[in-house]
Amino acid sequence: MNSNEKSVEERGFMCKKDGKPMYFVEETEKMSNGQRRSVFYYRCPICGYRIEVEQVVINVSNDKIVIKRKIRKK
Repeated sequence: MNSNEKSVEERGFMCKKDGKPMYFVEETEKMSNGQRRSVFYYRCPICGYRIEVEQVVINVSNDKIVIKRKIRKK
C-alpha cells in the first residue's frame, strides 16, 4: 500500500454504485407487538444504497428478556 492510499478503516465504506463515501446510521423503533429493534447500516447520501451491518431485536415477555442479534458476514 502506498503512503497516499488509505485503508478501509480510514476512509470508511464506499458506495458500490457511485463510489461516494457512505454514512453510518442507527435506527431504533418500538414495534406494535412490543418488541424494540435497532438497525445499524451504512447509507450512501447520493443514491440511497445501504449496507446493513447489524440488527438487534429485544423482546420482553413475562419475566424474560430475549435479545436476537444478526450481524452482517463479510
